[in-house]
Amino acid sequence: MTTIRTVVGISRILVLVPVTVCATISYVGEEPPRCSNRTPPLQTLAKCQYDADCMKNAYCWNQEACLCKENYIVYKNRTHVECLKVANAIGDPCEADVQCRVTFAPYSECRQNICQCSDGSHYVEGRCYESVGLGEPCQTHRNCYIRDSYCVTGYCACTLKYHPNPRNDGCIPSIELGEKCLKDYECVAENSRCIDICSCKVDHVLSKDGKQCLKVRNSVGESCQENSQCQLGIKDSECGSDGKCSCIENFHQRGSVCFRDMMLNDRCQSHRDCVTVTYKHSNITEVMNVDCIDNTCVCAKDYIMSKELYDCIRYSDNGAESTISWQQIFRILPFIFFSTFLII
Repeated sequence: MTTIRTVVGISRILVLVPVTVCATISYVGEEPPRCSNRTPPLQTLAKCQYDADCMKNAYCWNQEACLCKENYIVYKNRTHVECLKVANAIGDPCEADVQCRVTFAPYSECRQNICQCSDGSHYVEGRCYESVGLGEPCQTHRNCYIRDSYCVTGYCACTLKYHPNPRNDGCIPSIELGEKCLKDYECVAENSRCIDICSCKVDHVLSKDGKQCLKVRNSVGESCQENSQCQLGIKDSECGSDGKCSCIENFHQRGSVCFRDMMLNDRCQSHRDCVTVTYKHSNITEVMNVDCIDNTCVCAKDYIMSKELYDCIRYSDNGAESTISWQQIFRILPFIFFSTFLII
Protein backbone atom coordinates (compact mmCIF):
# COMPACT_ATOMS: atom_id res chain seq x y z
CA MET A 1 0.00 0.00 0.00
CA THR A 2 1.34 3.07 -1.11
CA THR A 3 1.05 6.05 1.12
CA ILE A 4 0.28 9.26 -0.58
CA ARG A 5 1.14 12.39 1.23
CA THR A 6 -0.43 15.72 0.26
CA VAL A 7 1.39 18.89 0.91
CA VAL A 8 -1.01 21.66 1.54
CA GLY A 9 0.29 25.12 0.94
CA ILE A 10 -0.74 28.60 -0.15
CA SER A 11 -1.14 28.95 -3.87
CA ARG A 12 -0.16 32.33 -5.40
CA ILE A 13 -0.93 33.61 -8.92
CA LEU A 14 1.24 36.27 -10.53
CA VAL A 15 -0.75 38.60 -12.77
CA LEU A 16 1.14 40.88 -15.17
CA VAL A 17 -0.70 44.07 -15.96
CA PRO A 18 0.81 46.38 -18.57
CA VAL A 19 1.32 49.87 -17.13
CA THR A 20 3.10 52.98 -18.18
CA VAL A 21 6.36 53.40 -16.31
CA CYS A 22 7.65 56.82 -15.53
CA ALA A 23 11.36 56.75 -16.29
CA THR A 24 13.44 58.24 -13.53
CA ILE A 25 16.99 58.26 -12.33
CA SER A 26 17.63 57.05 -8.77
CA TYR A 27 20.11 58.91 -6.68
CA VAL A 28 21.51 57.80 -3.31
CA GLY A 29 19.98 59.77 -0.46
CA GLU A 30 17.44 61.51 -2.74
CA GLU A 31 13.75 60.85 -3.27
CA PRO A 32 13.15 59.75 -6.85
CA PRO A 33 10.83 62.04 -8.87
CA ARG A 34 7.21 60.95 -8.96
CA CYS A 35 5.38 59.96 -12.10
CA SER A 36 2.98 62.55 -13.60
CA ASN A 37 0.48 62.49 -16.45
CA ARG A 38 2.25 64.29 -19.21
CA THR A 39 0.73 64.90 -22.65
CA PRO A 40 3.30 65.14 -25.42
CA PRO A 41 3.30 68.32 -27.51
CA LEU A 42 3.46 68.20 -31.28
CA GLN A 43 7.21 68.71 -31.44
CA THR A 44 9.53 66.05 -30.01
CA LEU A 45 13.28 65.91 -29.63
CA ALA A 46 15.74 63.03 -29.24
CA LYS A 47 14.81 59.49 -28.21
CA CYS A 48 15.33 58.61 -24.55
CA GLN A 49 14.74 56.22 -21.66
CA TYR A 50 15.44 58.60 -18.79
CA ASP A 51 15.23 62.31 -18.14
CA ALA A 52 19.00 62.43 -17.98
CA ASP A 53 19.10 61.45 -21.64
CA CYS A 54 17.42 64.75 -22.54
CA MET A 55 18.79 68.23 -22.92
CA LYS A 56 18.36 71.07 -20.43
CA ASN A 57 14.74 72.03 -19.69
CA ALA A 58 13.42 68.79 -21.24
CA TYR A 59 12.12 65.48 -19.85
CA CYS A 60 11.72 61.94 -21.19
CA TRP A 61 8.14 61.16 -22.11
CA ASN A 62 7.03 57.51 -21.85
CA GLN A 63 10.62 56.32 -22.33
CA GLU A 64 10.24 57.36 -25.95
CA ALA A 65 11.12 60.96 -26.71
CA CYS A 66 12.46 64.09 -25.09
CA LEU A 67 9.94 66.89 -24.75
CA CYS A 68 10.34 70.47 -23.56
CA LYS A 69 9.02 71.14 -20.08
CA GLU A 70 5.87 73.16 -19.52
CA ASN A 71 6.31 76.84 -20.47
CA TYR A 72 9.28 75.96 -22.66
CA ILE A 73 9.36 75.69 -26.44
CA VAL A 74 11.56 73.88 -28.96
CA TYR A 75 14.06 76.05 -30.78
CA LYS A 76 16.09 74.64 -33.66
CA ASN A 77 18.91 76.25 -35.57
CA ARG A 78 21.54 74.91 -37.92
CA THR A 79 23.75 73.50 -35.18
CA HIS A 80 21.56 72.38 -32.30
CA VAL A 81 18.14 72.02 -30.71
CA GLU A 82 17.20 73.41 -27.31
CA CYS A 83 14.24 74.24 -25.08
CA LEU A 84 13.80 77.96 -24.43
CA LYS A 85 11.53 79.54 -21.85
CA VAL A 86 8.35 81.11 -23.23
CA ALA A 87 8.07 84.82 -22.41
CA ASN A 88 5.23 85.89 -20.13
CA ALA A 89 5.46 89.65 -20.47
CA ILE A 90 6.85 92.28 -22.82
CA GLY A 91 10.39 92.98 -21.65
CA ASP A 92 11.16 89.40 -20.60
CA PRO A 93 14.65 88.15 -21.55
CA CYS A 94 14.93 86.02 -24.69
CA GLU A 95 17.30 84.42 -27.16
CA ALA A 96 15.02 83.82 -30.15
CA ASP A 97 11.86 85.33 -31.68
CA VAL A 98 9.88 82.15 -31.05
CA GLN A 99 9.97 82.74 -27.29
CA CYS A 100 8.05 86.00 -27.80
CA ARG A 101 5.70 85.01 -30.62
CA VAL A 102 4.12 82.12 -28.70
CA THR A 103 2.67 84.68 -26.28
CA PHE A 104 2.49 87.94 -28.21
CA ALA A 105 1.65 86.72 -31.75
CA PRO A 106 3.62 87.22 -35.00
CA TYR A 107 4.07 90.98 -34.60
CA SER A 108 6.62 90.47 -31.80
CA GLU A 109 10.34 89.71 -31.80
CA CYS A 110 13.41 89.20 -29.63
CA ARG A 111 15.35 92.42 -30.02
CA GLN A 112 18.48 93.11 -27.97
CA ASN A 113 17.63 89.95 -25.96
CA ILE A 114 14.30 91.41 -24.83
CA CYS A 115 10.80 90.54 -26.06
CA GLN A 116 9.32 93.56 -27.83
CA CYS A 117 6.67 94.36 -30.42
CA SER A 118 8.09 94.59 -33.94
CA ASP A 119 8.48 97.91 -35.74
CA GLY A 120 5.11 99.02 -37.08
CA SER A 121 3.19 97.25 -34.32
CA HIS A 122 2.09 98.02 -30.77
CA TYR A 123 1.17 96.21 -27.54
CA VAL A 124 -2.45 96.05 -26.40
CA GLU A 125 -4.42 93.60 -24.28
CA GLY A 126 -1.60 91.07 -23.98
CA ARG A 127 -0.56 90.89 -27.65
CA CYS A 128 1.29 92.77 -30.35
CA TYR A 129 -0.92 94.08 -33.18
CA GLU A 130 -0.06 95.71 -36.48
CA SER A 131 -0.32 99.49 -36.08
CA VAL A 132 -2.88 101.01 -38.47
CA GLY A 133 -3.38 104.76 -38.90
CA LEU A 134 -6.54 106.76 -39.59
CA GLY A 135 -8.20 105.90 -42.87
CA GLU A 136 -6.18 102.69 -43.33
CA PRO A 137 -7.62 99.12 -43.54
CA CYS A 138 -7.96 97.25 -40.22
CA GLN A 139 -9.19 93.85 -38.99
CA THR A 140 -9.91 94.74 -35.36
CA HIS A 141 -10.10 97.93 -33.29
CA ARG A 142 -6.84 96.77 -31.65
CA ASN A 143 -5.05 97.58 -34.94
CA CYS A 144 -6.02 101.24 -34.56
CA TYR A 145 -3.20 102.55 -32.40
CA ILE A 146 -4.22 106.22 -32.37
CA ARG A 147 -6.04 107.19 -29.20
CA ASP A 148 -9.84 107.48 -29.55
CA SER A 149 -9.85 105.60 -32.87
CA TYR A 150 -11.65 102.35 -33.73
CA CYS A 151 -12.06 99.98 -36.66
CA VAL A 152 -15.26 101.04 -38.45
CA THR A 153 -16.39 99.09 -41.55
CA GLY A 154 -12.83 97.88 -42.09
CA TYR A 155 -11.03 101.23 -41.67
CA CYS A 156 -9.59 103.06 -38.67
CA ALA A 157 -11.62 106.17 -37.84
CA CYS A 158 -12.04 108.54 -34.92
CA THR A 159 -14.77 107.63 -32.48
CA LEU A 160 -18.01 109.58 -32.06
CA LYS A 161 -17.55 113.32 -31.33
CA TYR A 162 -13.88 113.19 -32.40
CA HIS A 163 -12.25 113.95 -35.75
CA PRO A 164 -8.71 113.80 -37.23
CA ASN A 165 -6.26 116.63 -36.64
CA PRO A 166 -4.67 118.39 -39.66
CA ARG A 167 -1.74 115.93 -39.70
CA ASN A 168 -4.13 112.96 -39.57
CA ASP A 169 -2.08 111.42 -36.76
CA GLY A 170 -4.48 112.05 -33.87
CA CYS A 171 -8.16 112.36 -32.94
CA ILE A 172 -9.31 115.61 -31.34
CA PRO A 173 -12.68 116.57 -29.80
CA SER A 174 -15.20 117.86 -32.35
CA ILE A 175 -16.49 121.37 -31.57
CA GLU A 176 -19.82 122.23 -33.21
CA LEU A 177 -20.90 125.54 -34.73
CA GLY A 178 -21.61 128.14 -32.06
CA GLU A 179 -19.42 126.48 -29.42
CA LYS A 180 -16.24 127.98 -27.93
CA CYS A 181 -12.94 127.06 -29.58
CA LEU A 182 -9.22 127.92 -29.71
CA LYS A 183 -8.07 126.69 -33.14
CA ASP A 184 -9.70 126.48 -36.56
CA TYR A 185 -9.09 122.73 -36.82
CA GLU A 186 -11.17 122.11 -33.70
CA CYS A 187 -14.32 123.15 -35.60
CA VAL A 188 -15.78 120.00 -37.11
CA ALA A 189 -18.24 121.59 -39.58
CA GLU A 190 -16.94 121.86 -43.13
CA ASN A 191 -16.13 125.45 -44.22
CA SER A 192 -16.07 126.70 -40.62
CA ARG A 193 -13.39 128.55 -38.64
CA CYS A 194 -12.68 129.61 -35.06
CA ILE A 195 -13.35 133.21 -34.05
CA ASP A 196 -13.74 132.61 -30.31
CA ILE A 197 -16.60 130.31 -31.36
CA CYS A 198 -16.91 128.02 -34.36
CA SER A 199 -18.57 129.99 -37.16
CA CYS A 200 -18.89 129.89 -40.95
CA LYS A 201 -16.11 131.16 -43.22
CA VAL A 202 -16.52 134.18 -45.49
CA ASP A 203 -18.85 133.49 -48.46
CA HIS A 204 -20.69 130.85 -46.44
CA VAL A 205 -23.96 131.02 -44.53
CA LEU A 206 -25.24 129.06 -41.54
CA SER A 207 -27.92 126.50 -42.38
CA LYS A 208 -31.35 126.60 -40.76
CA ASP A 209 -30.51 123.73 -38.41
CA GLY A 210 -27.24 125.41 -37.39
CA LYS A 211 -25.14 122.38 -38.30
CA GLN A 212 -23.74 123.29 -41.73
CA CYS A 213 -21.96 126.13 -43.49
CA LEU A 214 -23.45 126.47 -46.97
CA LYS A 215 -21.71 128.18 -49.88
CA VAL A 216 -23.19 131.57 -50.85
CA ARG A 217 -24.22 131.54 -54.53
CA ASN A 218 -23.50 134.44 -56.89
CA SER A 219 -25.32 133.45 -60.08
CA VAL A 220 -28.84 132.41 -61.00
CA GLY A 221 -28.85 128.71 -61.90
CA GLU A 222 -26.25 127.60 -59.34
CA SER A 223 -27.14 124.67 -57.08
CA CYS A 224 -28.51 125.40 -53.62
CA GLN A 225 -30.07 123.81 -50.54
CA GLU A 226 -31.61 126.82 -48.80
CA ASN A 227 -32.91 130.28 -49.77
CA SER A 228 -30.20 132.08 -47.76
CA GLN A 229 -27.50 130.78 -50.11
CA CYS A 230 -29.11 132.60 -53.03
CA GLN A 231 -30.44 135.69 -51.24
CA LEU A 232 -27.06 136.77 -49.83
CA GLY A 233 -25.37 136.69 -53.23
CA ILE A 234 -28.21 137.40 -55.66
CA LYS A 235 -30.77 140.10 -54.93
CA ASP A 236 -34.44 139.13 -55.42
CA SER A 237 -33.68 135.39 -55.70
CA GLU A 238 -34.58 132.17 -53.92
CA CYS A 239 -33.68 128.46 -53.95
CA GLY A 240 -36.12 126.87 -56.38
CA SER A 241 -37.79 123.48 -56.19
CA ASP A 242 -35.20 122.15 -58.66
CA GLY A 243 -32.39 122.90 -56.18
CA LYS A 244 -31.08 125.90 -58.16
CA CYS A 245 -31.09 129.64 -57.51
CA SER A 246 -33.88 131.38 -59.42
CA CYS A 247 -35.58 134.79 -59.48
CA ILE A 248 -38.58 135.36 -57.22
CA GLU A 249 -42.06 136.11 -58.59
CA ASN A 250 -42.34 139.27 -60.78
CA PHE A 251 -38.59 139.20 -61.41
CA HIS A 252 -36.67 137.73 -64.34
CA GLN A 253 -33.15 136.56 -65.10
CA ARG A 254 -30.71 138.50 -67.22
CA GLY A 255 -27.29 136.92 -67.19
CA SER A 256 -26.47 135.95 -63.60
CA VAL A 257 -28.80 138.38 -61.75
CA CYS A 258 -32.49 139.23 -61.38
CA PHE A 259 -34.43 142.31 -62.58
CA ARG A 260 -38.00 143.43 -61.90
CA ASP A 261 -40.41 142.58 -64.74
CA MET A 262 -41.17 145.64 -66.92
CA MET A 263 -43.67 144.96 -69.68
CA LEU A 264 -44.11 146.89 -72.92
CA ASN A 265 -44.73 150.59 -72.32
CA ASP A 266 -43.55 150.32 -68.67
CA ARG A 267 -40.84 152.61 -67.33
CA CYS A 268 -37.28 151.21 -67.46
CA GLN A 269 -33.66 152.12 -66.90
CA SER A 270 -32.03 149.44 -69.06
CA HIS A 271 -33.12 147.00 -71.77
CA ARG A 272 -32.48 144.26 -69.19
CA ASP A 273 -35.53 145.50 -67.25
CA CYS A 274 -37.86 144.82 -70.16
CA VAL A 275 -39.61 141.51 -70.80
CA THR A 276 -42.22 140.10 -73.15
CA VAL A 277 -44.19 136.87 -73.15
CA THR A 278 -41.66 135.18 -75.41
CA TYR A 279 -38.61 136.79 -73.87
CA LYS A 280 -38.41 136.63 -70.10
CA HIS A 281 -35.70 134.53 -68.42
CA SER A 282 -32.42 134.48 -70.32
CA ASN A 283 -28.68 134.17 -69.76
CA ILE A 284 -28.18 136.69 -72.56
CA THR A 285 -27.69 140.34 -71.58
CA GLU A 286 -27.77 141.87 -75.10
CA VAL A 287 -30.87 143.47 -76.61
CA MET A 288 -33.23 140.87 -78.06
CA ASN A 289 -36.81 141.63 -79.14
CA VAL A 290 -37.45 144.38 -76.60
CA ASP A 291 -35.45 147.49 -75.70
CA CYS A 292 -35.51 150.45 -73.30
CA ILE A 293 -35.82 153.68 -75.31
CA ASP A 294 -36.38 157.00 -73.58
CA ASN A 295 -36.90 155.05 -70.31
CA THR A 296 -39.80 153.12 -71.84
CA CYS A 297 -39.95 149.44 -72.80
CA VAL A 298 -40.65 149.20 -76.56
CA CYS A 299 -40.07 146.70 -79.33
CA ALA A 300 -36.46 146.61 -80.48
CA LYS A 301 -35.25 147.44 -83.97
CA ASP A 302 -36.62 145.07 -86.63
CA TYR A 303 -39.40 143.99 -84.23
CA ILE A 304 -43.02 145.16 -84.10
CA MET A 305 -45.75 144.76 -81.53
CA SER A 306 -48.18 141.92 -82.01
CA LYS A 307 -51.87 142.74 -82.42
CA GLU A 308 -52.45 141.44 -78.85
CA LEU A 309 -50.09 144.22 -77.68
CA TYR A 310 -48.10 142.00 -75.29
CA ASP A 311 -45.24 140.73 -77.43
CA CYS A 312 -42.70 141.87 -79.99
CA ILE A 313 -42.25 139.77 -83.13
CA ARG A 314 -39.78 140.11 -85.98
CA TYR A 315 -41.15 142.30 -88.84
CA SER A 316 -42.13 140.46 -92.05
CA ASP A 317 -44.16 141.31 -95.16
CA ASN A 318 -46.44 138.36 -94.55
CA GLY A 319 -47.79 139.66 -91.26
CA ALA A 320 -47.28 143.35 -91.61
CA GLU A 321 -50.97 144.16 -91.93
CA SER A 322 -51.78 142.40 -88.68
CA THR A 323 -49.15 144.21 -86.63
CA ILE A 324 -48.54 147.71 -85.38
CA SER A 325 -45.12 149.33 -85.02
CA TRP A 326 -44.68 151.51 -82.00
CA GLN A 327 -42.22 153.61 -83.97
CA GLN A 328 -44.95 154.24 -86.57
CA ILE A 329 -47.41 155.21 -83.84
CA PHE A 330 -44.94 157.68 -82.37
CA ARG A 331 -44.47 159.26 -85.84
CA ILE A 332 -48.19 159.85 -86.49
CA LEU A 333 -49.14 160.95 -82.96
CA PRO A 334 -48.09 164.62 -83.57
CA PHE A 335 -50.19 164.80 -86.73
CA ILE A 336 -53.21 163.36 -84.94
CA PHE A 337 -52.80 165.87 -82.13
CA PHE A 338 -52.41 168.79 -84.60
CA SER A 339 -55.45 167.72 -86.63
CA THR A 340 -57.55 167.53 -83.50
CA PHE A 341 -56.49 171.05 -82.53
CA LEU A 342 -57.52 172.43 -85.95
CA ILE A 343 -60.94 170.80 -85.75
CA ILE A 344 -61.54 172.34 -82.35
